[in-house]
Amino acid sequence: MRAKLLVAGAAGIIAVAAMFFGGVLDEPSTAGKLAAGPARARLAPAKASGIAVLERRVERSPSDGAALVELGLAYQQRARETADPTDYGRAEAALRRGLRSGGDRYLATTGLAAVAASRHRFEEAVDLARRAIRINPDAEAAYGILGDGLVELGQYGEGFAAFDRIAARGSGLPALTRVSYARELLGRRRQAIAAMRMAVETASTGESAAWTLVQLGNLEFDGNRLQAAEAAYRQALAVFPGYPYAEAALARIDATRGRFGDAVRRYREVVARMPLPQHAIALGDTLVAAGREAEARETYRLVAAIDRLFRANGVRTELETALFDLDHGRQLGDALARARQAHAQAPSIDAEDVLAWALLKNNRCGDARVHSVRALRLGTRDGLKLFHRGMIERCLGRPEAAKSFFARALAVNRHFSLLYAPVAREALR
Repeated sequence: MRAKLLVAGAAGIIAVAAMFFGGVLDEPSTAGKLAAGPARARLAPAKASGIAVLERRVERSPSDGAALVELGLAYQQRARETADPTDYGRAEAALRRGLRSGGDRYLATTGLAAVAASRHRFEEAVDLARRAIRINPDAEAAYGILGDGLVELGQYGEGFAAFDRIAARGSGLPALTRVSYARELLGRRRQAIAAMRMAVETASTGESAAWTLVQLGNLEFDGNRLQAAEAAYRQALAVFPGYPYAEAALARIDATRGRFGDAVRRYREVVARMPLPQHAIALGDTLVAAGREAEARETYRLVAAIDRLFRANGVRTELETALFDLDHGRQLGDALARARQAHAQAPSIDAEDVLAWALLKNNRCGDARVHSVRALRLGTRDGLKLFHRGMIERCLGRPEAAKSFFARALAVNRHFSLLYAPVAREALR
């Protein structure tokens, strides 16, 4: 979808989204039965013993298509649980071998679509999801990946239509989590929280329930409800002890409340168990807030090492690394080039926002404003996007407009960023 058409028709986009969702955007009344699995093609927890059994089975029978597909899906799940991107290559290889060996075409193709999405290769994910749908037109999981990919590509009308297709078939976890996400994108946080609470009710025990509770907590946090967010995160740990995403979320709560020692301890434990870039960045930023700059610099070097590992395993990281460098005053020209590349590949509102921020950091304030307008076109209530817009307006010599956006950012979430919420507060004094 062309960006200029999206900018010209922001109100039209919201109307189209509502049309696609029909009654789904209205407040739900009852929760349906648990569907086949959680959103984004998540699978049953990958047990090391189960993977070893499958590997031995494939070793004994290299042309066992069913075992190869099952092994590929297990590798994919393990990658999600451990943040080890080397499993993406293992998953893809096993799934492709499974296809060639007569394994289930729908499962293998859907699995490959999920791997592509995990690697941020959204055009490939959309293509594979459509192939899976041609194999099985009633495919809920494939429609989910299709919708996810289209949303990441900035094709919100088509993405919402795919979500609506799932929601029309029932109100299980895949439908409810996506309805919640769509509502969040459209700036309807109260309704997004309502859908996610229903998703919590439908989630099974263990990891899927913990994942859903963390999403609920994130929505509460982003709406200035720290106590409710913390309760959801602690509930996630109660159903899945040690869950890294819940621990990282509690570390953010600690940092927000100025308990930097507790936050650093939690983040270090999370990074040791699940070395994702966002966890290492959050640790570094917390160390900076605590006045521990030397430790922060060491942590930021770890971010670069993690990124190299992900890129070596086929994961596109241009958007994330551009934002990291921009936020930390590094390689600003190169960060702009990466932001442009990410935007060209997948012009979502997040890509628009990072490109706007990159242009601002490179003193191209007028161009930055164009992309900031696009980043806010859906009405998404995102404190960081609003703060970026405020900084752009200030750069353009519009102090009152800048203050308006700073105030809106803090009204949405007065804790929207450990780095930038204090800047917004200072600007309003």
